[in-house]
Amino acid sequence: MSYQGISIREVLDKINANTNGWYLPEVQRQYVWGNRNNSEDYVCLLLDSLLQGYPIGGIVVWENSAKVPFRLFLTDYASNKFNKSVEEGRWGQSKSLVYDGQQRLQTLYSVLKYTFNDRVLHYDLFFDAKNANADETGFLFRNKDATPELRYLKLTELCSISCPEASEESEAKYTIEDRLKPLYEHDKEKRPIVCQNFDRLWDVFVKDHKKQIAYFSIKANSPDTANEVFRRLNIGGVSLTSVELVLSKIKAKYYDFEEKLWELSNKIKKYDIEFSSEQLLQLLYLLIKGTIRVDDRYFKGTDEELDLFNSKLEDVEIPLLDFFNYLRSEFNINHNYIIPRWAAILPMIIYLIRRNEINHNYKWSDNYNDEHKKQMKAVHQYFLSSQILDWNTQTMVNEFSRLATEAAKNQHEFPLSEIKAFAVSKNRVGELNESNFTWQPWFALKMLQPGRAFNFTENKPHIDHIFPMNRGIDDEIYQNEVDVLWNFQILPAGVNLYKWNKSPKEFLLSHPELKEKFDFIPDLDSEVWNNYIDFIQYRKNLMIKYLKERYDISLNS
Repeated sequence: MSYQGISIREVLDKINANTNGWYLPEVQRQYVWGNRNNSEDYVCLLLDSLLQGYPIGGIVVWENSAKVPFRLFLTDYASNKFNKSVEEGRWGQSKSLVYDGQQRLQTLYSVLKYTFNDRVLHYDLFFDAKNANADETGFLFRNKDATPELRYLKLTELCSISCPEASEESEAKYTIEDRLKPLYEHDKEKRPIVCQNFDRLWDVFVKDHKKQIAYFSIKANSPDTANEVFRRLNIGGVSLTSVELVLSKIKAKYYDFEEKLWELSNKIKKYDIEFSSEQLLQLLYLLIKGTIRVDDRYFKGTDEELDLFNSKLEDVEIPLLDFFNYLRSEFNINHNYIIPRWAAILPMIIYLIRRNEINHNYKWSDNYNDEHKKQMKAVHQYFLSSQILDWNTQTMVNEFSRLATEAAKNQHEFPLSEIKAFAVSKNRVGELNESNFTWQPWFALKMLQPGRAFNFTENKPHIDHIFPMNRGIDDEIYQNEVDVLWNFQILPAGVNLYKWNKSPKEFLLSHPELKEKFDFIPDLDSEVWNNYIDFIQYRKNLMIKYLKERYDISLNS
């Protein structure tokens, strides 16, 4: 069977239709395009390709009435939305499941019928294609509440027009054309541009005679056949990762497995940390397979394996949430960028999960007895060391997790000594010192000031230099000497800007009420304030003392 042609109008009518509609199979991936601006550029180019009659790649669907789970396409697209499964009573209906082309179809459906990240697709009717650059199109996105402008035609308006009869089509088209006349009635040069743009948009997005999208329909009795086609179709767009392929095997038996991952990921977000469904699957893979390398080639997908992944997902929720509560309550970590080495925290989570398997009351957060605090010092020390030192490799994370599992099963303390010994055996630094502690300054500062909360702008925290970088003269030596961890302070942006380019002592004398926002500083009558080098050394000594008192970490010179 060969590819067939289908118009954009016909595609939009088929998606999520109650009768013989197009839907998504459970094995399909979620929307994967990049940030909003990059995605908008891509969408505009995709729509322009259709307008120009360029090919956009084929669509492959499985036409069936098999009783298999499937998902709806999203209507209004947003990054925090996911394609939800339909109720089980509908599984056996006549349908076509899209096995290749989800990304393109989801884009077309959302931008032509609904919204994309709360923005609406328009076409600038003044766009002159003859004088435009190759990467320019007339398509653009505007906010939903933007003031309407006649020159910007909503694509959602065009694609909502239904004209089964030729007479109805002529009337609908004439109504819009009449509305557009003020655009060119006083400018004759604009008339051919506006009219030609509108005619092209109408032909492509309203009429159904242009079969611009190619699709191939698989007719098979078994979902296994369609799934095999899907596996072999790993072509075009963004290649499927091993994580996605392993996930597709699990969902073949546990269709709601991915939704459970999303739900758990959303619960973690309550602690202001993003831990994605992919990271959750990697954690489960480490827990079950003993490695962080998720490789679909070695995942057989036996019933025993699938059952284990499904059951473990339910088992890990309580200790996993306890871990992120620990990060928030102990260190006030409120952003992913504070943690530089995410794989290195997995052995901590593994240890907590394994301890919880033996004792369901075992937890790290909200436990303040002296014995618990003593045991947690090894955990704190590992956390600091793993993030600052280079302990993030696959070999190290796998071995650390094995050691953590062994210690947890024997109800021993977190195996910090064994972990350090293994790190040293792999030619890694095993101890923190004054030099390497500054390798990750954001993280190190957070550990020194756990009671403060970073404010972020575009994934960059607001950090104050107590002795300012700019003191009114161009002094590179001075700037290098004050641009060090020991001179940093977590401050709200407003205070930071307020004291910019001022002597810190002068500033605090003028604003004594702000002194409490600074840590590790001397009294204002101290002579240390008179020399920035003396001040930084004074503060460094206090910070090193704090590390010893709070984490039992000694920094050697």
